[in-house]
Order: sequence, then structure tokens, then C-alpha cells
Amino acid sequence: MEQNFSKDNTVKDKKTTPLYIHIIKYIVLVIVLYFVYKAFDYNWDEIKSFKWSLNYWLLLLSITAHLITLGMFSKVWCILMKGFGFTVSFPHAFKISYIANLGRYLPGRIWPVFGMAYLAKKIGIDEQYSVTSWVVVQLFAIPSAFLVGIISLFFIDTFISVSLSSFLGISFYLFAGAITIFSFMLIFFPKFVFKLFNIFLVKIKREPINFNLPIKTALKLYLGYALCWIAYGFSFWLFIVSITGNYELPIIGAIGVFALAYQIGYLAIIMPGGIGVRELVLVTLLNPFFGAAAAGIAVAARIWNMLTEITAALIAWAIKLEK
Repeated sequence: MEQNFSKDNTVKDKKTTPLYIHIIKYIVLVIVLYFVYKAFDYNWDEIKSFKWSLNYWLLLLSITAHLITLGMFSKVWCILMKGFGFTVSFPHAFKISYIANLGRYLPGRIWPVFGMAYLAKKIGIDEQYSVTSWVVVQLFAIPSAFLVGIISLFFIDTFISVSLSSFLGISFYLFAGAITIFSFMLIFFPKFVFKLFNIFLVKIKREPINFNLPIKTALKLYLGYALCWIAYGFSFWLFIVSITGNYELPIIGAIGVFALAYQIGYLAIIMPGGIGVRELVLVTLLNPFFGAAAAGIAVAARIWNMLTEITAALIAWAIKLEK
């Protein structure tokens, strides 16, 4: 695989963000969290009366499946870095991924990039490669998550008829078509997609990404991330069953719900870790199955996710980086 990088294609020094931008971010954060609180407060009686059933063994299994999924994401990153000419061990990839991942809980999306560049440099990977790999990851991980989510929900009539069509109408189907077309282009015409993406980067005055990606590698990356989202959704289903004892939501439905909620929250750039946005999506999609208790499940899922990511970070912290 060939790569042509300019020395300017590195992490730039952080520019000072105007004060009003910070003010707007926190105002929006407060508004979204307020709506989550209102949804939780409004349904408190139903949440309290819901027959919660905590199964500790299933909960432990869901956390284990969650950690395995995080490991799968790291393994796919190893495949990507091999395309740059670097053989990154799985432990090193896991450490870089889940120490840097803690930066997601700060406003903006630049902090994980800085963390990844800093840690990757310790094992001999220049900033230009680690930062470019982060961008490539977004190009593959985001559309694959949406496609997995959309396909999964099409198998559950309840979602299409109640949760989606009533809120989004024809726009949901248009979005599904657009994601499918983009995914096809990304796998079979990656050079064209990167060319278009570079035009966008130049327009916003960013350095273009010069990365020659063979179709075989593009297919591996896309399918790899798709499998990761399926595994992530399965661990989420285990979690729901572990706290509710309710098997009414099919596994494939849980996969679709979590993939969509996660990515919509992730794309809410000003919300640290997608807090609030992800919960609103979960409440909307889970409501047909759990009613008002969906609000409680959404909040509990946030705690479950954060505790597992903290566990992953502690494991990663114990791994030593060597060139």
C-alpha cells in the first residue's frame, strides 16, 4: 500500500476557541440534559414501579462481552496500521485506543486525536500516520454503524411503524439509501471517496489525506467495524436482559438500537461522550418495548457503558508501551 504524506499533515497546535463558542456549547449541553431529566422525572412513577430484575451473572457477562468488543475495535485498528507499514501489537493498540478514548468525555472531538498521537509516538508511529488513521477510522466506523443499525431495525416492524416512521417519515428511508450508497462507494471505490473527502478538507482549510487504500483492505476494515457494532449491540442486549429479565426485545433489535443511538450521540460534537443525545434516542426507540421504563434503561446503560470504558482504561493503563 502506498502513502504520500506531507510533513505538514500533523496535529496542529490547538487554537484558542472564542469564548462565545464555549458558552453556546454549554448552553446546548444544559438544554439537552434538561430534556433528559424531564423525561426521567415525568416517567419516574412508571420507572419505580417497573419490575426490575437484576441478574448479576448476566450483568457480568454483558460487561465481559462489552470489553471483548472494545478489543475487537483495537484489532481492526491494527489491520489499518498494517496498511501504513506498522505492525502494532494488540496490547499496544488496546492501550492507545482506550487511554485516548477518555478524551471523548470532554467537549469537542479533538482530544482523543491528541491522545492517540501522543501515545502512538511512544511506539515509533509519527503523528502524521496516527492522526490520518483516526480520520480513516471515522470514515469506516460511522457509516458501518449506521448501516448495521438501519438493517437491524428493518427486521423489527415495531420500529419502522412506530418509532421511526412517525418521527422521521420518508427522511429515514432517504438516509438509509444514502448510507448504503456511501458504504458501497467506500468499499469498492475508496480512492474516489478519499478524493472527494480531500476536496472537503481543502475547502475547510485542512491538510488533505493522501492514503491509497486497496479494495481488499477497505472491505476488511468495513466488515471488521460492522462486526464490532454487532458485538456491541449484543452486549447491550445482554445488559438489558440482566436488569429487566425481559426478553421481548429481539437481539437484532438491540443491535440496531444501540448502533444508531451510539453514533447519533457521537456525532453530537458539542456533547461530551454524546451524553443526553444518546439517551434521548434510546428512550425513543426502546419505548415500544418497555414503555416509560425506557428512560431508566437509557440512564442505566450510560452508567454501564462508562464503567466498562473505565475498566478498559485501567487495563490499558497497566500495559507498557515499547517501541
